[in-house]
Amino acid sequence: MPGDVVAEARAAVDAHGHVRRDRLLHRIGHSGRVVIIHAEQGAGKTELMSQWLAYHRPSAPAWVALDSGASDPHSLWSRLLQALQAARPETFASLANDYLAGRIRPEEALSLITSASMRDPHPVTLVLDDLHFVAGELQDQLVSLLRRSPNLRLLAASRSRTRFEVPLTAAGLAVTSLSISDLAFTTDEIAALAATLPYQLSTPELAALRRSTRGHPLAVRLALSVMTSLSRDGARRPTPDEVQYGIEGALADFAPQFPAPENRTLALMAALVPEIDRSFADRLGGANAWANLERLDALGYGRVESRHGRAAFRLHTLIAGALRPRALTELPQERIAEVRRLAFEHLYEHADPIDILELLIDGNMDRAIFPHFVRNYSEINLKRSRELVAVTEGISAERQQREGTIPIMIAVALSEDSLVPTPRMRQLLELGMPTLEHRVAEAGGAAGRLLQLARFAGLRVSRSYEAAAEAGEQFLRQSGLGSPSWRSGMHAARLQVVLTELLAARIPRALALAEGLADDAHPARRTHQHSMLAFAHARMGDLRAAKRELAAVDASRADWWDSPHSIGWHLARALRASSLGRHDEAFEALRSTETHLDESELWPAIVWTRGIARLVADQAALGYQELDGALAAREHLPLSAGWAEELQTLRGEFLLATGDLVGARAALAHPGIGASSRLARARLAILASQPIDALTHLDALERDAHDSSANDSGPFPAQAVQQQLLRAAAYARQGNAECATSLATQAFLALDRLDNRLPLLWIPSGEMAIIRTLVPLDIWRVPPGSPFAGDEVVLEELSKREALVLIELARGGSIDDIAGDLHVSSNTIKTQTRSIYKKLKVSSRTEALARARQMGLV
Repeated sequence: MPGDVVAEARAAVDAHGHVRRDRLLHRIGHSGRVVIIHAEQGAGKTELMSQWLAYHRPSAPAWVALDSGASDPHSLWSRLLQALQAARPETFASLANDYLAGRIRPEEALSLITSASMRDPHPVTLVLDDLHFVAGELQDQLVSLLRRSPNLRLLAASRSRTRFEVPLTAAGLAVTSLSISDLAFTTDEIAALAATLPYQLSTPELAALRRSTRGHPLAVRLALSVMTSLSRDGARRPTPDEVQYGIEGALADFAPQFPAPENRTLALMAALVPEIDRSFADRLGGANAWANLERLDALGYGRVESRHGRAAFRLHTLIAGALRPRALTELPQERIAEVRRLAFEHLYEHADPIDILELLIDGNMDRAIFPHFVRNYSEINLKRSRELVAVTEGISAERQQREGTIPIMIAVALSEDSLVPTPRMRQLLELGMPTLEHRVAEAGGAAGRLLQLARFAGLRVSRSYEAAAEAGEQFLRQSGLGSPSWRSGMHAARLQVVLTELLAARIPRALALAEGLADDAHPARRTHQHSMLAFAHARMGDLRAAKRELAAVDASRADWWDSPHSIGWHLARALRASSLGRHDEAFEALRSTETHLDESELWPAIVWTRGIARLVADQAALGYQELDGALAAREHLPLSAGWAEELQTLRGEFLLATGDLVGARAALAHPGIGASSRLARARLAILASQPIDALTHLDALERDAHDSSANDSGPFPAQAVQQQLLRAAAYARQGNAECATSLATQAFLALDRLDNRLPLLWIPSGEMAIIRTLVPLDIWRVPPGSPFAGDEVVLEELSKREALVLIELARGGSIDDIAGDLHVSSNTIKTQTRSIYKKLKVSSRTEALARARQMGLV
């Protein structure tokens, strides 16, 4: 199987090959007085209790190993008293001796043990292994013992339900129950055990192993044993099919004997499906089917438990693994297909989504696979993508290509672990995308819309952000939310389209499309949405709206601050802090995003926001170094054209702020025509004392704002303020104080509406000094920084004649030579030279030429 090799397992394995179950030991240690481990054979119940005693060393442990003889009251109390005597001889020795001597009858034992326990102030931990051997009435007496003995703690293991798990009893004693799902090995724990194999398992192989065994401890150990045997001491690497067949063979011995033929048939059908609820049972086997499943529960072959507010039966993992191959060979093919179809109809909204996916794959219901993935996208792709890849491993390339949506789905799952499309992802896209293009052209209705969604997903995986955004918008234009069962999937799809618009740097479109997410009830998606919208509003410059989105996020969760979904939230906080001049706070917010720079598609937004924070804090030189370093280190990562232009323009801004006008002119010579680029070029023109050129750039931006074909190239609200202020500065340079005053006043009023002072720092400080004299005092706001503080050296534009003289000075000519070439007197050239020095604020030819080169005048 392809994938990264797991070089080091994180779970600890002791000298006996047992995985230390730290997460479970921690849970037991922080539970109440009663912990019941309820799971089937081979689930590791006894081993877990042994680890608890070995690692936590509870005071006075009393271990009782139970068997079929424990159903006899005399035997049970005898074993219990002997264990208590060993734990606390000073309290229970006399009582145990009297009982063993026959001086105490079994019916008196409970009250005497309770009385002795109540008098003993020292805690005792009673450990009962295989509690299922104790009859119900005797279990009731144990419940009574625990209720009346506050210093007695119980840790018990059972294969069947106990009286401690009756709801009222469980609530009264604060019982903690651990099930087979809790005991199942995690991927890390399986990796630790797999380290003993003659060869290393890749990440996909580990995911496949966990899926095929469901993490069942005994099933995992059997599987690893099979893999070791098949490898012939490391001489070969077995194929996935060999491993699968080997595991099925190892589990065959766990197939039970059934008391009645109808029970056997029902169990075979149960092995084909994730679970069976009452309505599904009625369709499978008639009115008596559910009662037969309850008998299988009583026999210990499976378990009936509450799932999503309804009772459902599941075979135990080992038994299901043993019966599944038999079901496929003994049941008629049409019956197998019918069972799987009925299972999907009854369970698709209730059962585990990966289980349903496996059911659809096994049942060749390919057209239902992608819709199921869409419906459960948030859970599957964000939490269980590796399981999906493991489940789909066996689907042939021909089958994938025929459907088209299946390889796209697998590529989406793989993209969760890879920011850059891998060869495997590209191969899957090559399988699926041509088929989709053909099917989209023919299909209509709901099926056609799902194919459009799959096409969007494929473009998104390929990191073609602009094309993906267009495809996503086309999908949304033709799609409603549909039935309640589809709402979650449609909201998840819309959220992905919104995120893609952000990655394409199409911020206004992202905000417009996000309006359709207002009624999404999924809490995790709602939080992610608020986080993204906080950044989108902050990027637009509307910090008042960003503040509302920030407040909508519950930041008290311990896992929020480092979550990938919190990136937009942190970036918005940084921009807001920068606007208030709180530079330390801004950089602290940005530090929370640094770990995501190489793993998140939002890395350009992180780099850009950090650059803005550097500019506001008057750290342009450092910001320039960080920007160049970040781009050089991530030149292999996906980057949309929009963000590429923003970052290139930011480079030019840094150069402007450090006084390198020549370098800034070169950096801003790129072909981009976005609002940021046009504003930067206008700023460069003003710094170079070229207000007419500045107005030319601002006029072009004005035309873009009214051009419906220029997608998102018009200014954001904060950029519109910049535009007004720069235009005001240019008019002031030309002596048009009336227009300059009007524009500056409008700009400052807009800043209050946006609750944002950041646009002020983009105006050269010399121009701000002029604007300061134009606007009323009551609306004036102090800029949060002054990155272009050195620009006051250029306050006047050179005349055409002075510019010509400056060029001649640069060529090295003397005053007399220049006068002769220009056919004027030497005194005239001297006068013009003094004027040049005054405007450039220099005192010599050398300084004048250096300043002119810096400004790009020569």
